[in-house]
Amino acid sequence: MAKTLVRWLTLVGIALYWGVGATNVSAQETMPPIYYHIDANGSQSIQKLMDKEPSFWNVLNNQAGSFGYTSATYWFHFTLPTADYDRVLRIGYPLLDSVDIYYVANKEIIKQVKVGDAQEFAKRPIDNRNFIVPIASRDQLQVYLKVATTSSMRVPLSVWQPAELLGDEQVVNTATAMYFGLLLGMMVYNLFSYSVARDVRFAYYSAYILAIGLLLASLDGTGYQYVWPWSEWLQSKAIPLFGSVVFIFASLVASQILQTKKRSPKLHRGLQGIMAAAGLVFLASLVFPYELMISIVLVGAILGSSFLIFTGFTLWRQGLAYARIYTLALSVLLLAIIINAVGYLGFLDSFFIQRYLIMLGSAIEIMLLSLVLAIRFNEDRQERLAVEKRLNSRLEVKVKQRTQELEAVMRKLKEMNQRLEVKSSEDRLTKLFNRGVLDDDLPLEVRRARRTGYDIAVVMIDIDHFKKVNDKFGHPVGDEVLVELSRLLRVNFRRAGDRIYRYGGEEFVILMPGAQELGCHDKVLTVTDVIRGHTFKTERGEIKITVSAGMALLNSLPGHVSSKQLLEAADNALYQAKNSGRDQIRIARSSKDVSEKP
Repeated sequence: MAKTLVRWLTLVGIALYWGVGATNVSAQETMPPIYYHIDANGSQSIQKLMDKEPSFWNVLNNQAGSFGYTSATYWFHFTLPTADYDRVLRIGYPLLDSVDIYYVANKEIIKQVKVGDAQEFAKRPIDNRNFIVPIASRDQLQVYLKVATTSSMRVPLSVWQPAELLGDEQVVNTATAMYFGLLLGMMVYNLFSYSVARDVRFAYYSAYILAIGLLLASLDGTGYQYVWPWSEWLQSKAIPLFGSVVFIFASLVASQILQTKKRSPKLHRGLQGIMAAAGLVFLASLVFPYELMISIVLVGAILGSSFLIFTGFTLWRQGLAYARIYTLALSVLLLAIIINAVGYLGFLDSFFIQRYLIMLGSAIEIMLLSLVLAIRFNEDRQERLAVEKRLNSRLEVKVKQRTQELEAVMRKLKEMNQRLEVKSSEDRLTKLFNRGVLDDDLPLEVRRARRTGYDIAVVMIDIDHFKKVNDKFGHPVGDEVLVELSRLLRVNFRRAGDRIYRYGGEEFVILMPGAQELGCHDKVLTVTDVIRGHTFKTERGEIKITVSAGMALLNSLPGHVSSKQLLEAADNALYQAKNSGRDQIRIARSSKDVSEKP
């Protein structure tokens, strides 16, 4: 694993170096002198500034234009000479809120373009994480830019031919894609490790990698381009939100890997304090504006990073073997974060640091921490194996003793499950199948009938005036009648495949797969005659009953009838039989209309 990490680290480092080097030497246009003016309250207009003398403007000493965090509006101005080819202007910093670009010829504005990450990403003239705007004309132009932002005031300007810019972007995009690909691969690897080992440290580390990826995507502009282009709100909150999440999981990972709870309770409480503070910053970032929270986040990043490095160094000195690798890994990233925070605050002017050093540092840190996590997990695994080996010898005797007992218990459980399964499918009073079984069986039989071409009959039987029996003799006598009627149905419907269900109350359903209309009707008629002539002997004396029946056959109904409609048709037929005087049979001819069989 260590060799694999070294290879990835070398590859990403080369890609980032190649991307940065290519950016520095690519064939961009030679920039003319750039001038700037600080508009303290943002009240000045382009019309007033066009008439200003050259002495009004300050000379920008470098193209990066880094001024730190400021609430002032900055104006930039330069003149482009005539060219015989198309050109584009690139502002290589994706976190500017609002940039108004004015192209002026002969003191007239010939075109105005507005960009910035405070507006919807889809409104950008060119789909890119940076701000790329076509130059309005090949003729000589004066270009004015009005920039206002709550982020660090960095305005790196460059002019390109479109084809050369595309080549430069491809190089940088390749390096960036390799970086995020590394993060994705490490996150998936650790998630897989968690799913296999169920070690929460892998889950924390995967979340940590995800948080770093989202933070870097926020800083790089990649997040707004690909992940949340629909949300200007999230773009305005992304850096403090994801930055606080990074320190929450960085502290969790540190406490898990370094075992601070056991080895150093004071350091452990410090890590818990970082997590709590980062959580409060996260919640505050949802409410308070970016310009307030970013300063808190940057100062917190410097303090939190310093404490995490101090924690690793302290446990390293106490002799914890993998604390050395952890400290080295974390120091690379956190040092990059500290330097980057200093750069954002305006104390260090290096665009390379802002964009690439933190990427390289996080790539190194993530791979080295993965190595530490693997070592830590392997040590725990070896300890567990040793403990398990000792326990296994003790357990063998107990296992043999318990095996026979378990087998006996399993046999009993199997018998009980079988009895429970029967009870769950039968009606408690009549011992017939219950309605739930009918709901499962009927759709299966309908599908089988359609597949085989055979017919299927559904018969619904209801005891006539059963309420009078209950009212006159009592419900226990009614139950005796139901039990005896169930026996008669079982005796008379004995054809292979016939199944009898208690549908509810005094209603019964007989499912007759493969039945034909004439034979089914004759059978039901015979059964109703048997019931009419049968004497039901109860504790209150002898009772006579009659039943009404409704029949529905699948192939006798028009259209593609469902199992539910088939049952409803039989129910409608039963309803018709009871309304026609009871003690008779009706056959459904359609799902809506039933008529008596001729």
